[in-house]
Amino acid sequence: DTQNISMIFGFQPNENFNIYGGPVYQSVKGSVSLRGRAYSLYNGYDANMKESSDIGWLAGAAFQIPDIALKASVTYRSEIEHDVNSSESITIADNLSSLTPGQLGGLLASLGPSGAALAPVLQQALIANAQEGKTKITTPQSVNLDFQSGIMANTVAFANLRWVNWKDFSIRPYKFGQVSEVVGKLPQVNRPNGFNLVEYSDDQWSATVGVGRKLSEQWAGNVSVGWDSGAGNPVSTLGPTEGYWNVGLG
Repeated sequence: DTQNISMIFGFQPNENFNIYGGPVYQSVKGSVSLRGRAYSLYNGYDANMKESSDIGWLAGAAFQIPDIALKASVTYRSEIEHDVNSSESITIADNLSSLTPGQLGGLLASLGPSGAALAPVLQQALIANAQEGKTKITTPQSVNLDFQSGIMANTVAFANLRWVNWKDFSIRPYKFGQVSEVVGKLPQVNRPNGFNLVEYSDDQWSATVGVGRKLSEQWAGNVSVGWDSGAGNPVSTLGPTEGYWNVGLG
């Protein structure tokens, strides 16, 4: 969950141009619970990321011709970095840590050759699970392009184009990441640098276009259609949207 407050200051040197910018205050917090055999070692994983806040910025420029109701603007919003205190629990590691060395050895011996291969990995995972640290979350940068223009009496066309840099976004909670670097060294996993809890493969693009019309002195209406690319495929349970179309009436 994120909450944002943008404080925007602008300057208009003439009737056609505006420049603006200002700080963005953002808070972020989150929780996740993974359940099911599909999550393998992380079945039973819980994380509670406590609320953290930090500052970013935005800046933009706008051009307008009032006589024809033309307005165009481009706005850039920076990424914002957070260091979040996280409370994490990995059920299988917690359960293994409660076993005595003899009990753990017996469990691994019962697995035969695979148990012998897993022994050093589980030992390292237990050490990693006992560590504590902060989770780094960097919310993505974005660009918005807005445009509208009169196309006939009492009628305007409008469009919005938005880009969000989700490809460079990821969440790797501290304890989750420490264990992933251990598990990732297994040949069947082959991710020696570990892996993330959440990540996306593509940037997100979205567009909305529409028409608005003044119907009387009191009433106006609009219709629009929009498209969103999503943030890559395949999707996951923590990023379940590949993209969508939408229509709107106002």
